[in-house]
Amino acid sequence: MKFDLSKVEFNKNDIKNNTKIPPRLNEKLAHFIGIHLGDGHLNKKVHDYRMYYNGHFINEFEWYHSFLTNLIYELFNKKVTPSKGHNTIMIVFSSKAIHSFLNKVCELPIGSKSNCDVPDIIKESNKNIKRAFLRGLADTDFSLVFKNRHKNINYYPVIDHHTPNKKLSKSIVDLLLNLGFNIHSGERLMKREDKFHKSCYFQINGVKALEKWMREIGFTSNNQLTKLKVWRKFGFLPPGTNIKDRINMLNGKKDIKSFRK
Repeated sequence: MKFDLSKVEFNKNDIKNNTKIPPRLNEKLAHFIGIHLGDGHLNKKVHDYRMYYNGHFINEFEWYHSFLTNLIYELFNKKVTPSKGHNTIMIVFSSKAIHSFLNKVCELPIGSKSNCDVPDIIKESNKNIKRAFLRGLADTDFSLVFKNRHKNINYYPVIDHHTPNKKLSKSIVDLLLNLGFNIHSGERLMKREDKFHKSCYFQINGVKALEKWMREIGFTSNNQLTKLKVWRKFGFLPPGTNIKDRINMLNGKKDIKSFRK
């Protein structure tokens, strides 16, 4: 899909810095759009064209430094440097051209994402673009967990997603169904800050479903990939581990049994 870039607005800094805008939708851009829907934010202040990306300081530190910075540079010729936020790893940068491109061409909202949806350019694209988009969203906003299913170890794989945004949840489920995944979905009450909120969720359950996911979509985030590696090596993954714990387990520096309840 080739874009109409007439809506993209360049300012003097964009021209000076040789900011680039992708001329068409490809898998790398689709991946980035998924990442943005998970971790990203477009600032809504007048004449302030900043973009924010926030991830978990421990679990996503390496991925922000090695993967996301490189992806932003490849797509936009924009060099960015992650920094520490409040218990987060952050990327913040400014560009009128990129900001207007993400909003006006890629259909990403300015300000709150509480009522956002999967962009039409993704919905109307081919399956490879949809898979790349889902990979980016999964890297930032899905969880790979392992449940005990009435056993004393957490061995049963589940990929899940929770959001209060019913429209977004339905659109993601529709994409997954279109790609041949079996989905368990619904609504439940979730407690946050002593209040209950309605949350939409879906789950992709079981070993065969996980294998299909990894063949067709996969993850780039080591936070998710280390969970998978521990599970494949030991047959289970204790709950409550972080990426450093899992790397130490894989390297033989921590006994996995010490994490079992």
